[in-house]
Amino acid sequence: MSYQSSVRERLARRIAGEIALSDHPGKTMKIWRERFRLPQIVLADHLGISPSVISDYESGRRKSPGTSTIRRFIMALLALDEQNGGQVIAGFVRLMDVSLVDLNIVLAMSDFTTPMTAKEFCQRLKFTIKTGEKLVDREIYGYTLVDVERAVKELSSDAFLKLFGTTTERCLIFTNVSTGRAPMIAIKSQEFKPSLVVLHGVGEVDRLALELSEQMRIPLAVSKVGSIETLTRELKGIEPT
Repeated sequence: MSYQSSVRERLARRIAGEIALSDHPGKTMKIWRERFRLPQIVLADHLGISPSVISDYESGRRKSPGTSTIRRFIMALLALDEQNGGQVIAGFVRLMDVSLVDLNIVLAMSDFTTPMTAKEFCQRLKFTIKTGEKLVDREIYGYTLVDVERAVKELSSDAFLKLFGTTTERCLIFTNVSTGRAPMIAIKSQEFKPSLVVLHGVGEVDRLALELSEQMRIPLAVSKVGSIETLTRELKGIEPT
């Protein structure tokens, strides 16, 4: 099996597992379709079905999909993305290929069953928005909590940059931050960018970090929660209402 086929299969298994284990499989299918930036009509055309069939699954009007339906759905997502250059697949694969969790660099990670706006996320966790207040109505599908200090010490420069380029439509939360400059510079170098950035443990945010946030049109917020343990606990309590 080639390397490309291997990582493609790993991503397919991840998607299949999330759908199969979800309490709301149709909603999870919708999340993945939107992550791949595919309109219902495009996906339906590829599958040779009516867009209303996909809509019925996603809304729960049609019973939970069977194994064969899930497989066809996933293969269609992957095939269409590859036709468009494979950018979404590449973004997820980069994170899967770096042993970040084993190194305690990624401290927490979660995907929401349904998306919430960046504004709601900040309000519920009492994050203070520093820039991009007009952009916080965009939806996010999960969060990733990263220990920047450990990432700098233990990752190669290539892996360090890849970490920040794999979380489009998510919130990236950086802890053990001194000024916020380093993570924002890293994000700027990547094609895939998060929908929200939060700095935890920072005293005064560096002016360059604020300027980069505005240039990239990524809302930047600050968390004043005292400890990483408290922040992690509060993050785990977050779910869209």
